[in-house]
Amino acid sequence: MPARSPRHVLVCAMIAIVAACGPSTEAPTAVVTPPPVIAVQAATKRLPRLNIVTDGLAPVLSKLVYITGSASVTDSNDVTTPLGTLEIRGRGNSTWDLFPKKPYRLRFGTSASLLGMPANRHWVLLANYSDKTMLRNDITFELSRMMGMAWTPRARFVDVQLNNQYAGVYQLVEHIRIGSDRVNITAIRASDTTAAAITGGYMLEVDERRGEDFCFNSTMTRMVWCVGDPESLRDVARTKQRAYITNYIARTDTSIMGSRFTDPDVGYASFIDVESAVNYYILQETVKNVDGDLRFGGFMFKPRGGKLTFGPVWDFDLAMGNVNYYGADRTDGWYSRNAQWFTRLFQDPAFKSRVQARWREMQAAGTLDSLQRIVYSRANYLSIVQVQNFERWPILGTWVWPNRVVTGSYTGEATALHLWLAQRLEWINANIGR
Repeated sequence: MPARSPRHVLVCAMIAIVAACGPSTEAPTAVVTPPPVIAVQAATKRLPRLNIVTDGLAPVLSKLVYITGSASVTDSNDVTTPLGTLEIRGRGNSTWDLFPKKPYRLRFGTSASLLGMPANRHWVLLANYSDKTMLRNDITFELSRMMGMAWTPRARFVDVQLNNQYAGVYQLVEHIRIGSDRVNITAIRASDTTAAAITGGYMLEVDERRGEDFCFNSTMTRMVWCVGDPESLRDVARTKQRAYITNYIARTDTSIMGSRFTDPDVGYASFIDVESAVNYYILQETVKNVDGDLRFGGFMFKPRGGKLTFGPVWDFDLAMGNVNYYGADRTDGWYSRNAQWFTRLFQDPAFKSRVQARWREMQAAGTLDSLQRIVYSRANYLSIVQVQNFERWPILGTWVWPNRVVTGSYTGEATALHLWLAQRLEWINANIGR
């Protein structure tokens, strides 16, 4: 019998996954076989450990109220570095409300440089509970970096020890905010009231959950915009700034949806950074992020004197086939293109042409091939330490909302992710010109 090709293994594994999927509300078990791996990252026997102790060992019960404590980090060489005082609270939406392994927001008393990442007070611990590979955020951040987006959050995998108890493998991630080592634009002060100064900088998020203190609807599409920085935009001292950014988004919305939207002087190109829009669209469409249709988690920033810029990217635990609704589980079909702004932009042949050219550029650069290799490289890196995580959270054989499939093993989950991504890239390659 001739040896099976890697393509044959991929196809057989995909058939096993698809055959296992049915109308049941619970995802069935699938048997998958991993394909050969090239350039695998060595498995680590030990992750750095972030040790957090709250005052009085108080539990973290709220995503609104911080509690105080202290922290230290122990690196893979068993060297412990005190990090001083911190405040910790919960974060997230469904990830906080539905799952026992909780995500957290950290705010240190003084700026801390963690595991080689630039010093800052503000950090996030992602639990990645429903993503049993724990890789989807990491892989998409890497894609963002390969695409050269303006800034991508840095991240490190860590073991978390909370109040002297092992809490699992987490992703320690830089919090999205304006700063020289993060979104590097000029922060706007309350005293910035001149015509030039009020143009930026602003950090915004398209968020139908209205998760910030100041949120508003755009005029034509009724998209919900929230301003995360400056946080105090409701203050009387910031009245001019509040009026400016609200008006700028209204004008941007009108320029995109209006009859002269392709006009270089008054159309969308005069309000948005088109290159960033192209990159953001391609990234969201590649991973088919269920929240990538400009409703939730769509970050953008407005620099002083500059245009509205798409990014940074965030929140991909339900991307790459790890979802069972809205058709985001399927490897075929456009998804982010259904967002109102993108639907309109694709009516301009020039924008469509730029997307096609950028995709072909990524193909030629090997970006897409690298993305597939990263899946197994990262999975191999976590292959030893994931065991303890799933002893703490024994869910590999259990359906967790909103999983598309349940494979029953960590290797199976990584393989299912790899297969989904291979099929997705194949479909986009065949349809990018349409």
